[in-house]
Amino acid sequence: MQSESAYLFLELAIMAYAIGFGWEHWDAKKLCSPTFLGVAFALVLFWFCIDQVAVALGLWTFPEGGTLPFRLFSLPLEEYLLFFLHTVICFLFIRQYLPARR
Repeated sequence: MQSESAYLFLELAIMAYAIGFGWEHWDAKKLCSPTFLGVAFALVLFWFCIDQVAVALGLWTFPEGGTLPFRLFSLPLEEYLLFFLHTVICFLFIRQYLPARR
């Protein structure tokens, strides 16, 4: 596997895991609810800001050959996908392991 596609491959593997093993826990109404989407957007914005600060300070880098060449505000496009996938996967794990409400 080429090194520039490794990061994208990891994210696609996470998505395949979430779809393959978590689909029975998905609730489309809750995933598309304004509350979930608002929280997801807030988390994406938070992680975006944290990554921007870390990249600007030189604490975090993305190797040129390790990601796709497309960048948006100094972050590779895969990073934005990871922000969203992280939120959805956390939602699925929480739904799976929380005790059922009566």
